[in-house]
Amino acid sequence: MSFSSRRRNYLLTPHRRDGLIEWMKSMLQHSFVLDALEETGADTFSHFETLIEEHRRMASDPESSTNHSRLKRLVPTIGEFHTHLPLRQAFELYNEKHRLTQRKHIQISFNEIRHILNLAQIMALRKIPLPSDDCVLETISRMARRISDVSDFETHDFQVDERFNGPSLISFDGDQTLYSDGENFEKNPKLAFYLFQLLRCRVHVAVVTAAGYEYQVEKYEYRLSGLLQYFKARGLKEEECSRFYLFGGECNYLLQLSGDFRLKPVKEGGPGGWLTSTKFIQESPANWTETNITALLDVAESQFTKSLEDLNLRGRTIRKRRAVGLVPNLGQEMTRESLDETILRAHEALAKLNSENGPVLPFCAFNGGNDCWVDVGNKRVGVRILQAYLGVPNDETLHIGDQFLNTGNDFAARDVSPCIWIINPVETTYILKSILHLAGVSVASSEHTAFESAVADSSLERKECAINFEELERRSEAAKRMDVYTGDFTTP
Repeated sequence: MSFSSRRRNYLLTPHRRDGLIEWMKSMLQHSFVLDALEETGADTFSHFETLIEEHRRMASDPESSTNHSRLKRLVPTIGEFHTHLPLRQAFELYNEKHRLTQRKHIQISFNEIRHILNLAQIMALRKIPLPSDDCVLETISRMARRISDVSDFETHDFQVDERFNGPSLISFDGDQTLYSDGENFEKNPKLAFYLFQLLRCRVHVAVVTAAGYEYQVEKYEYRLSGLLQYFKARGLKEEECSRFYLFGGECNYLLQLSGDFRLKPVKEGGPGGWLTSTKFIQESPANWTETNITALLDVAESQFTKSLEDLNLRGRTIRKRRAVGLVPNLGQEMTRESLDETILRAHEALAKLNSENGPVLPFCAFNGGNDCWVDVGNKRVGVRILQAYLGVPNDETLHIGDQFLNTGNDFAARDVSPCIWIINPVETTYILKSILHLAGVSVASSEHTAFESAVADSSLERKECAINFEELERRSEAAKRMDVYTGDFTTP
């Protein structure tokens, strides 16, 4: 095959595109070219909103088929929408701040449409929906201006309201969502503060991560060392701690935060065990067999090993109990294109299993940015199990992640939950601040806690503070020495 043929095949593979956003962008391009976006922009988003509602209505009608919806015909890759999306309101709010309709040379970008969709999703998750009249829109506009600057960070204590007007369960990806890719949650007081407030507001918070160290709890704790220490410093109550979960290996190892700020494995079997209580879910790990797990991982490992040789990659393969990874050698990197190629090869090989019907188990083959993995299970299963175990419906759940293209591991979560697509922890921080404000959480006090005072006042003696700085530093240093791929510790 010639180079040009290979390049054409690569470009024709829609693995780095989102069908809905690309279609919306193309529809808005007409108004931009005609210099009519100011007059027609809001109406165009109203049209998007109408098409999505029609698609949702047909999906909920057992006698209908979403294959016949106008949106499905226009965007064949479209999936399921779990809530109404007030896209016109979201566009008007975003446009009021960024003045998109005033631009003459740069049309609305992919990322700007992503932000508008994110805002619409947050607004839709309010249990008491927003009316569409102008006075309410103006009220929200003032709120949006107030929360637009992430740097305007205040460590105020919020009043806990029984009627938290937002999602009941928020799940998060780990890398590049809560902390930088391949690193750990060490020092991010802004993001830690909003997670702390969500737990106080009786929201279930779960980290659903591909990192899988089985039930070696301390390795997960090292990855979240700064966050857990923050919870301890702020005096999170035992009941509030119990609403924090971590799902390792996508959906394989469930842990819960206890009152001593340590993660504990959730019982799997017997009455009340998470595997026992979710066995009715066909894709649940409770229904997997070791034979099928081994068959899936053998194919994945074979493809990764072949890619190492064919593509001359500077990496190594890792085989875990329920995952196979291709990771870079120490101090080296692998290109995005090589990782994409490896994952697409794995997808192709796995599709040939079982007489080309594909694996009988759910799986996730994804490019993690610096590495690539095939996991048994995926985040669709992880989020679905959490919903069933905690008794939270789809339309009160929110998943936040950065990997929503079809070579990413957040992609599958779209099937069971509304999603927010971010690209880094800074955007996650802004999203959580917006959720809290739109949910009606109000500021009650401006007094700093011991944690912020200790950080802000360098003259404060450590022995006078309730925070165990020695333990914080020990965990942070240990986390820096941990191989995030294997969980092994390196000798300093």
